[in-house]
Amino acid sequence: MTRMRLALALLLAAAAAGAEGGDAEAQYALALRYAQGAGVKADQTAANDWFVKAARQGHLGATAKLGCRLLEWGTEPEERALGHRYLERAADAGHPAAQFLRGVVYDEGIDRRADPKAAFRWFERSARSGNARGQALTGFCLWKGLGVRKDGAKARRWLKAGADAGQAHAQFLLGVMAEEGDGEPKDLARALGWYRLAAAQDLPMAQFRIGRMYGRGQIKGGGLPESFVWQRKAAEQGYPEAQYAVGLVFQHGRGVPANAVEAYAWLFLAEEAGYADAAEPLSQVEPRLTADELAAARRLVSERRRPAPVMFKDRRDPC
Repeated sequence: MTRMRLALALLLAAAAAGAEGGDAEAQYALALRYAQGAGVKADQTAANDWFVKAARQGHLGATAKLGCRLLEWGTEPEERALGHRYLERAADAGHPAAQFLRGVVYDEGIDRRADPKAAFRWFERSARSGNARGQALTGFCLWKGLGVRKDGAKARRWLKAGADAGQAHAQFLLGVMAEEGDGEPKDLARALGWYRLAAAQDLPMAQFRIGRMYGRGQIKGGGLPESFVWQRKAAEQGYPEAQYAVGLVFQHGRGVPANAVEAYAWLFLAEEAGYADAAEPLSQVEPRLTADELAAARRLVSERRRPAPVMFKDRRDPC
């Protein structure tokens, strides 16, 4: 561990020296270290300072990061307008991540009217530039007909490109296609293979699907106990459907001892996140709790509350 810390310190010192000397790539690398807390205490102000210095020298990665960060956290109209300009500059210059993020702007209608067709065009440009998230979203749009005519064969090709590059959401969606037989014969073994790859990257949607397959007896061995393990992993990341499933497990004692306090906490979180099916079992559990048990359940709710995960977004680095 001491050697690792020394190596990181030397690497950081070298990066800082290059950055202070005006090397744009070194400035960008140092900005990323401060943004991610890699080898140094995370410091978003310092990260922004170094992103600005690199962007002023024309570094497209830094320009794209600045644009995204201003849109993600900026509150003033001037900040957000500048964010759009940075993002557009990098995207127009061909930066794949910036092209993807411009697609997000049009898809979500960030500071402007949503435009699914424009979103798809930018997602596809980023996909052709090799951006794995862009490949995943291009495939998803083609699959669902969002901003473009449905085309299952093209959708699978783009999703496969993203999945082969390690993009967890693309892996998950290929699993969904295989599990549900959407445009191809059902293949549970192939579905499970894709889900496991995505789950290995902590994608809660995939973890939940693996748990559900165990619960339905679609995977040999493990049964309800293994189902619970996977669904709880997803629930702990804030995935509402998994929280609902775990709440039912504790309510009815399916594979684990019944526990009304745990049931209440997980069902409450699911309903709070908008999972409507949780309301009825929650109303059944609450009257069974004593005042002390209800207080304990509410403490668990407070401790376990997480933002619900969103497809195609990485909470660790939204940019």
